[in-house]
Amino acid sequence: PDRRNSCRGSPKLSVATTRTQNVFDDEGNVARLAEYRHELERNPDNIGVIQRMASMLRVAGEYGEALQFYQRAAAHERGDGVANALTPGRNPWGIDIACLRWLLGDRRQALQEMHGMVAGILDGSISYGDAAGGVSQGLLLYYMAVTTGERREASFALEYFKNRVDQLRGVHSNLLQVWPCPIARYYLGDIEFESVMRAVNRIPTVRANPTTLELGRRRKFVAALFHDGTKQRAHGDEEGCITRMRECAGLDNTRIDQEWYLARHEVERAKQ
Repeated sequence: PDRRNSCRGSPKLSVATTRTQNVFDDEGNVARLAEYRHELERNPDNIGVIQRMASMLRVAGEYGEALQFYQRAAAHERGDGVANALTPGRNPWGIDIACLRWLLGDRRQALQEMHGMVAGILDGSISYGDAAGGVSQGLLLYYMAVTTGERREASFALEYFKNRVDQLRGVHSNLLQVWPCPIARYYLGDIEFESVMRAVNRIPTVRANPTTLELGRRRKFVAALFHDGTKQRAHGDEEGCITRMRECAGLDNTRIDQEWYLARHEVERAKQ
């Protein structure tokens, strides 16, 4: 992993957190899951219910069953000839599936699938990524590569960041506004963490109460914390990494992004 722009001195962060609650602790959610299962018995192809089941099961930490539902959703979308004709190059639920494999301990397969997505974006076989042209897939690949010690994959991800940033420079005057490009630039050593936080919250300070931010900025905050932790791991600072992961996982009201689930997984592993 790249050693430039060492983040050993990354500012400490004061983050307000909330208690993590399993969705199965809520009787309403239990009833909702039962309702979804009953609906799928009647109509196994109800894609809306399949997607909701996948999401709820992931929140609950039931990763094995969640993976099955995400795979069903992906198979359904791959079989949609009209959607595929209108939007070729889709990879439905690919990131979710790869990250669930990681959470289930199948790290090799997860890394392979994430690499395939990055390679697919580069060769044009996958056309749909994020506003930054697929930087998100590269960020997750870099995390997986650093965590498993796969130096070749980590270097591949860094080269991918350079490719994405160079392409974006040709069409955007301010790359801080193109999320999650600031995180890629932070990994490359182009900017400091304060600049990433400016992209999150419009100000460079890292002292904030993210629970007061709108959802979109809270989601960026989660990603910023997670990837700062990953960079600290890449530089050999495992304690700093886990500190950031705890801060990220403590943001209980943003259970949308892969980084939140991966951070929760990191915290659970650190307790063992």
